This record gives sequence, structure tokens and C-alpha cells, in this order.
Amino acid sequence: MSDCATGSARRFLRDLSFLIPAHSFQFLTGPSGAGKTSLLRLLFLSIRPTRGLVNLFGHDVSLLGKDQVADLRKRIGIVLQDSACSTI
Repeated sequence: MSDCATGSARRFLRDLSFLIPAHSFQFLTGPSGAGKTSLLRLLFLSIRPTRGLVNLFGHDVSLLGKDQVADLRKRIGIVLQDSACSTI
């Protein structure tokens, strides 16, 4: 992933590259406004980049059709924090 942006002209991810091992469990943390939700939305394909490359399971997501996106989403698990618990 590099220089990703969505509908706005504002670039929110830059020079980002990582590999998540199969069957692993990862945590994504950071300050408010750091781009955590935007990154998760890109990885879950609920938004698509207007620039840059997102590659999931060996597929360039910009080339995927609706059915292929649905198939890839079945391979991704996301657990969101409960905002009621985060105020403790």
C-alpha cells in the first residue's frame, strides 16, 4: 500500500507496507485521527483507494469485481472496540 487516498484529495496513508501472517491475530492501535479506521476500511474493501495499491491475498483490489470482493471478505475477520468500554 502506498500513497492511498479515497474520494477526498487528502492523502491519509503514505509509504505503508506490511505483511500479516496467515492465521495470525493482530492489534491496530494509535491516536485519534491516525488513520486506523481508514486502514481497516481499505483492508475490508468498504472503500477503495483512488491512488496507490492495495494487495490482499495476492489480488490487486482495484481489479476485483463485486463477487470477488465478497469472497475476499469471507477471509477477513475484524473485531471493533466497544465504545462504551473505552471510556473506563
